[in-house]
Amino acid sequence: MRYFFLFIIIFAVSSCEQTEEESVFPQDYGTGLYISTSNGVSFYNDGVIKNQIYKEVNGVSIGGVNAIKFQNNKAYILTRNILYTANIETFESKGDAGTFTNAVDFEFVDPENRTFVVDKAASMVNVVDLDLLQITSDVETGGGGDSTSPVFIVKSPYGSRAFIMNGGSDTLDDSTIVAIDYKNGLEPLANIMGSIDVDYNPNSAVYSGSNLMVLCKGIYNASNLNANTESSLVRVSAPNNQVLSSTTLSGIYNANNLISSNDGSDYYFTAESGVYKMNSDGTGLSRIELLISDILYYKNEVYSYYSVLDSVTYFDNRDVLYINDSQAGKNILYKYDIDGSAFLDTIILSGDVRGLNSY
Repeated sequence: MRYFFLFIIIFAVSSCEQTEEESVFPQDYGTGLYISTSNGVSFYNDGVIKNQIYKEVNGVSIGGVNAIKFQNNKAYILTRNILYTANIETFESKGDAGTFTNAVDFEFVDPENRTFVVDKAASMVNVVDLDLLQITSDVETGGGGDSTSPVFIVKSPYGSRAFIMNGGSDTLDDSTIVAIDYKNGLEPLANIMGSIDVDYNPNSAVYSGSNLMVLCKGIYNASNLNANTESSLVRVSAPNNQVLSSTTLSGIYNANNLISSNDGSDYYFTAESGVYKMNSDGTGLSRIELLISDILYYKNEVYSYYSVLDSVTYFDNRDVLYINDSQAGKNILYKYDIDGSAFLDTIILSGDVRGLNSY
């Protein structure tokens, strides 16, 4: 009888272990490129693309993804109305927060259990507690209501301040960026510290030391070219909220998606006539590709190639841009070698590309 009960216990334990093993999600993700699309999240690694991975893992479709970022082994996926979270290795759901009106961007802020979510339609920055997955407060990016149209957020790598670009819309031209302090010592804040007038329709920015380099697209209307103004690069002192200089980008209209190389020496952006490169001070402007795009992402990658002559595989670091094709199909993404001026790969997505990030 004693051996019978012992057998029952061993069987029960082994059954529980088997059930637990079967319930564990496979670790199919982690390191790789994540692509936000109108049809969910896609994953690209070693030349292989997987579409709608959140739906594949969790059985829930999340269309209209605008941004994806990573913190503490989690992916945070922002759609128009909801911020989803998932384990980065398995993409198993870890909860969600919302509801927003038209969320377009977000940034993690200290203490690290918070994020600022930019709600374009509500002219608002929502503060989300990532432990509770709840909106705890909000900050208006203008005079209230729909008087501004925030489109982009970036935080200082040195201080405790975030900047929001009021990038305008189809019916509104704006020229302001808003500074919000998110902590004082260890005390969490969400205090607006002022509005800075730059040039028309600031839409993206990168840091150069303690200065914020802001790309302004200017006034742009494809149906009324005579009213359009040239784009510009504005240098702002982030600690002092002061405009230091403004450089007109001659002959450039509808500039967007400002990004920087790893060493900060080169900037890249899209415009109505192609993809451009310039020095970090706005000089040395040149077009590197005629392709019309509304998405741009920079990445330094290890590139391998086989030499038939030497019978050896060589490895080289390449600076590449990921560029979508906003004319032939916004679901088409190209991998472009900057130094070699050549396309390395074509990636076909199940939805229109809206953003990229790597983990």
